[in-house]
Amino acid sequence: MTIGIVTGASSGIGRAVAAQLVQSGHRVIGLDIAAPEDPSPGVEYIQADLSTESGLDTVLAALASLGITEMDSLVHCAGIGQFSRLQDTAREQWERILRVNLFSTIGLAQVLSPLVVNGGSIVFFGSGTVYKGPKELFAYVASKGGVIAFARSLAEELGERQITVNVVCPGITETPMIATMVHTVDANVATRAIKRKAIPEDIVGTVQYLISEHSRFVTGQAISVDGGSTKH
Repeated sequence: MTIGIVTGASSGIGRAVAAQLVQSGHRVIGLDIAAPEDPSPGVEYIQADLSTESGLDTVLAALASLGITEMDSLVHCAGIGQFSRLQDTAREQWERILRVNLFSTIGLAQVLSPLVVNGGSIVFFGSGTVYKGPKELFAYVASKGGVIAFARSLAEELGERQITVNVVCPGITETPMIATMVHTVDANVATRAIKRKAIPEDIVGTVQYLISEHSRFVTGQAISVDGGSTKH
């Protein structure tokens, strides 16, 4: 049985990805800072703060206790948002965005990529906002742009092991993170070729492709999944 690690698995896109991988026959370990109120059937959860060194130690210890010494795929969906202008945002807030979205990505890759089997897959999450640069999301955009740049470098490093590293860049998607950003969602929909709101299930298929044998020659890529809002 193939083993997949999915972060942010308690809600939103991470939850949808974890559920679909279970249905596809994977053994799925879900990582999240909070335990799910309604656990997805078949997902084994580990609760940890991935932005801290102690949290990553917790993950390694928990995986060892589950008898997991290697994995086929790592899908890092966990992240947080921010909606404020630069001059209205405390340093503590924008540093937290970078710590959770970017530093956790690097830290997670550092401790878990050695466990990814040769020929395995790593999928990170960027954002379509990287290409648009909306003013109220400066820290979020910076963090996700960093994720894309890091993934390209990591793809080079892990290519010798035939491990693919790619980034999924959703448009604004109906998740708890953007629940208070209604006007931004509506404005984003207006820019799409497919003019409707996105739900987490719209993103899952691209993740499945990137961890499948059909994408073995695709690496170092950032793929927009946003209904045609971003064209680059």
